[in-house]
Amino acid sequence: MDTPTYTIILSFIISAIVVIFTKLSKKTEAKKIKIMFFYFSAIWLLITSLGELLYDWAGNNVCSKYLGCIEGFFGYDAFEHLFFGIAMALGLILLDRLYPKYSLLRKEKWRMFIEIVAIIALVSVAWEMYECAHDAFRVDILHENLINWRIHLNLLDQPTNFDTMGDLTFDLLGGVIGFFLIFIKKKDNSISDKN
Repeated sequence: MDTPTYTIILSFIISAIVVIFTKLSKKTEAKKIKIMFFYFSAIWLLITSLGELLYDWAGNNVCSKYLGCIEGFFGYDAFEHLFFGIAMALGLILLDRLYPKYSLLRKEKWRMFIEIVAIIALVSVAWEMYECAHDAFRVDILHENLINWRIHLNLLDQPTNFDTMGDLTFDLLGGVIGFFLIFIKKKDNSISDKN
């Protein structure tokens, strides 16, 4: 296996350990959410820093034997979006718990689920629109040569429609996972913190 694959696998193993120990701890629900939010945010920042800034594992022309190619639906980039979705869902729930007076989220679980997914979808679509605008600016205004079919070079932020749809899918999937990390064992239909 290659190093990006090891990084993603290690991130999932550590994530599972943190979630299990946090869920089993005697801390209040708000503290558990805070721990998981900060952990998943840190993992997302680490994965993004390694993939985008340090080693270019998320570059368009990079393919991994087990993760797939970045230009497609999967790839290292997909896991960046997955962890972003988890962190964002946990962040929205944490803000709801810390500032209930100013929260946009409803107290019923099913409404909160729909609102979290909708907010994550809005942020994800805005990010993809930014990438498209960045590509258009670089190609149309700066006249950068970002595509060369002869040598298989594609340096666009959005190399294909599959990449864009994969990014959106994994953002939303992460949001769903983040929601269920918090509410998987709740028995009542409200989300008030009784601890």
